[in-house]
Amino acid sequence: MQLKSGYILKKDVHALSDVPLIPSGTVLSETHIAFLKAFLIDHVEIEPVTADGKRVAPGEPISAVAASPEPDNMAADAPSAYYQYAVTGYHLFFKSWQGGANIDIGKFRKMVIPLFEKNIHDPVWMGDFLLHRKMIRSRADRNLTLGLLAAFLGMKMSLSQGDVNQIGLAGALADCGMARFAPALLNKSGDYIGREQAFYRRHVVDSYKMVKTVPTLKSETMLAVIQHHEREDGSGYPLHLTGDKLSIYGKILAVCDAFLHLAVRRDKTGWPVRTMDQVRSRYYGKLSSYLMDRLFKELMTLLIGMTVELSDGQTGVIIYLSERNPTRPMIRTETGEIFNLENHPLVQIVSVVNQDAD
Repeated sequence: MQLKSGYILKKDVHALSDVPLIPSGTVLSETHIAFLKAFLIDHVEIEPVTADGKRVAPGEPISAVAASPEPDNMAADAPSAYYQYAVTGYHLFFKSWQGGANIDIGKFRKMVIPLFEKNIHDPVWMGDFLLHRKMIRSRADRNLTLGLLAAFLGMKMSLSQGDVNQIGLAGALADCGMARFAPALLNKSGDYIGREQAFYRRHVVDSYKMVKTVPTLKSETMLAVIQHHEREDGSGYPLHLTGDKLSIYGKILAVCDAFLHLAVRRDKTGWPVRTMDQVRSRYYGKLSSYLMDRLFKELMTLLIGMTVELSDGQTGVIIYLSERNPTRPMIRTETGEIFNLENHPLVQIVSVVNQDAD
């Protein structure tokens, strides 16, 4: 008898550590089933009744090796399925790391590489993903989005697909060392203060220790992990390196991480345009200006054709970006007028809406 969506786990499922891979009581989805297969777990114990009240035939062994939504089996036009598969998987990997497991890079790559080979090349999905702020719902969302943004920027800089994958992996693994945090620190809401901040900053070194033994990661990828909180002026950590000593991968991750840092804290008004301006203002001289400008230009390009509401009450559609100042685009208003935000510094974008999205 094969495992199906809606079945409820009766006992914890373990893999590589004492921390459950999937805890008892979980209502299984197809994504859970895919990860049971990925971790070579052949059989599980389930409750006699499914989530929708149907009874399961008693006394039959339940096989976890069933058809599953692994990337190879997903529809080519299902980027959201790839992303959700990766989010669920990241949660499971993180639990195994909390239990002391090493990074299984083969399985981790299988989970995230489709995001870097398919999703970043889909501007419609990327634009909708950006607008709906899905990157900040959980730790898994944030870390996968760091990988996505870094890979997206690498792709726009014409890196090879292999290098795009490597910088994406660096982003997705940059905070894996947080698995070593005590639960109270890991689950803290708000800023880290005093000794907490010192413990928090240690995650960079812990992440580097976890990735440095992974044989298929390039040295540049490992450097990016330990450098993603460094700053051009030497004010970052843990090594206080200046810009001339930082790798391009490290600089890319630093810019993308700073954007996500302010994305979590942002005022919803004007998202994501206002956040880009805030990053540029706050991190001037601390992050690569070239990479900030490049990332924000490419993110703004995703918004061309979308409807915006302006602080003066006008609405319109983004039609053109200035190379010099892409967060101040040209807008075609409802009356057909071309309104150039560069010429109206007091007018702000207060909302962006993708009217073509589902």
